[in-house]
Amino acid sequence: MRVNMQLELFFYNECGFSQQVLNTIRNLKIGDQIVMKNIRENADYQKELVDLCGDAQVPTLKSDGVPMREAEAINRFLVDQFVD
Repeated sequence: MRVNMQLELFFYNECGFSQQVLNTIRNLKIGDQIVMKNIRENADYQKELVDLCGDAQVPTLKSDGVPMREAEAINRFLVDQFVD
């Protein structure tokens, strides 16, 4: 398990792929270690995501400043990082 990693998840609740990642975060009990950025509730988060990636595709996980996309890849990354 890696510590001191800065993680931010860009998502919105109506997105099924976002829900897959949110479920993984709940199952791993790591919600307190990820900054949650709902782009539908905060326009600044959406702007930040567009500035980072060029569009507003969710889910996007920013890990130490580097964006990662696709729910399956994000879930695999989270499991690799947080499961011993």
